[in-house]
Amino acid sequence: MMSFYSVKKLGLKIFNKHSPLLFARGLSGALALSLYFYTIQHMPLATAVTILYLAPIFTVILAIFLVKEFPNKYQWPFFILSFIGAAIMQNFDPRVSLLHFSMGLTAAFFAGLAYNYIRLLKGKAHHSLIILYFPMVTIPFCLPFLKKLWVTPSLLELLLLLSIGAFTQIAQIFMTKAYMLESAAKISHFNYLTCFNAFIMGIIFFGEHLTVSSLIGLLLIFVGIIFSSKFSHKES
Repeated sequence: MMSFYSVKKLGLKIFNKHSPLLFARGLSGALALSLYFYTIQHMPLATAVTILYLAPIFTVILAIFLVKEFPNKYQWPFFILSFIGAAIMQNFDPRVSLLHFSMGLTAAFFAGLAYNYIRLLKGKAHHSLIILYFPMVTIPFCLPFLKKLWVTPSLLELLLLLSIGAFTQIAQIFMTKAYMLESAAKISHFNYLTCFNAFIMGIIFFGEHLTVSSLIGLLLIFVGIIFSSKFSHKES
């Protein structure tokens, strides 16, 4: 509703010549979000979030083909290091099955694809319209699953769900504007801060503690992020 109100207030046409690209961005986001929500129910929170936040790596790689943005050559070893860290987390944590790990990677891929579609829409569509297309596609995509999976929330659960929606809306606005203003290689790495937030939240709220190997994997991913981000600001 917030997105729709913003689009109407600005007098933007919801359907235009860029609608196919807007739809593709919405569908990629819907697939990423659905897979992500599934994996966080079947893995430790920090592990699921860390796997998803390989999305910046996919973002940079896909940007080569979609928006013709090439990463610095010195970033590649750190991209590889991040994937090694993810592999360690999957192979040495018995709570992470290959199926759920693969679903997490697929979610990261579609998230990276969605971010690149945003870059392609730069100068073509207002950020409010890009954000609107996300729920426009996601809601119909999820409706077929509601009949089987619906659980009526309590008042507290309803308030929590509404707060998730509000915070997500704010995050979507800033994320969308960031990707429209700066290159994918420079912006995408900030997503990884979520991994550490999830690690702390998992301990505080769910009593989840990662194994030593999972912590090593998370550390490798973090090192890969820091240095690949550092080199993204330098000329190739």
